[in-house]
Amino acid sequence: MLAAIAVAQVVSAAVLAFVLMRTGQRLSAEFVPLALLGVLLVALALWCRIRRLHWRLGDAATVGALFASGTLLCGLVACLALRLRLPLADELLLAADQFIGLDVRAANLAVAASPPISAVLYQAYDKSALMCVAVIAWHLATGSREALWRVFTTAMLAMQVTAIVCIFFPARGATATLELGALQGAGLPHGAGTYALGAFERFYTGSELLVRPADLNGIVCFPSFHTVMALVLAQGFAGTPLRWPATIWAAVTIVSTVPMGGHYGSDLVGGFLVWLACAATAESWLGGKRRLPARPPG
Repeated sequence: MLAAIAVAQVVSAAVLAFVLMRTGQRLSAEFVPLALLGVLLVALALWCRIRRLHWRLGDAATVGALFASGTLLCGLVACLALRLRLPLADELLLAADQFIGLDVRAANLAVAASPPISAVLYQAYDKSALMCVAVIAWHLATGSREALWRVFTTAMLAMQVTAIVCIFFPARGATATLELGALQGAGLPHGAGTYALGAFERFYTGSELLVRPADLNGIVCFPSFHTVMALVLAQGFAGTPLRWPATIWAAVTIVSTVPMGGHYGSDLVGGFLVWLACAATAESWLGGKRRLPARPPG
């Protein structure tokens, strides 16, 4: 499992190096503390294993180290690669929506017409990452080690795949393209569908070469990572007493990605396919000889 995640992160690091060389962007010294945090977590994980402490401590530290490095790589690749200025994919994604019969304009208008539904969708969208952390905490607390690594590996692989694939589909998002910003404050919360535009414009059209951590932000992309997170949530709680509440929350989150995230319907389809491929990969690794990180007694 660790090897699969490590390979994905090495590939992302190589892509990032290419983007930096190609665009001339450089990382500020403010990234050093973030890198040191990752090193500290790796050291903590190794110490737990050397000292043969309880497996939960070692796994928690390993998860923390991989999450820190994976998240940083994902954000850097997705944002900095916008400076490659590949052609915008908005028209292509909108055409894909029309082909499969999805009307994101109608969906936004329907949600804006019902403020209570809008409020629920906002909460689901906003808490996506937190709910995924809850899945990991649940399996650590309950001792479900195999389930922990299955869902964590799925999420980590999907994170890097999403960041790399979205390089080829830079987009301003459905809300901006369809000029639905007027719905903010008129049924939709402020920032709905456009919260990422600042980061998008900075990297896609800007000229500043020095990149700081504060410059990174989520971007609207194909595939939708919020869709991936929703499916990871449902996957993580499958077979537990929380499976039905988690499934419902995941469904609400997926619906929320259109009005709150500014996504096209095709982004959701892409997110589903990424999750499916990464979940299958994680399952195959669990079913092979290279199953889990070494488990100290306890």
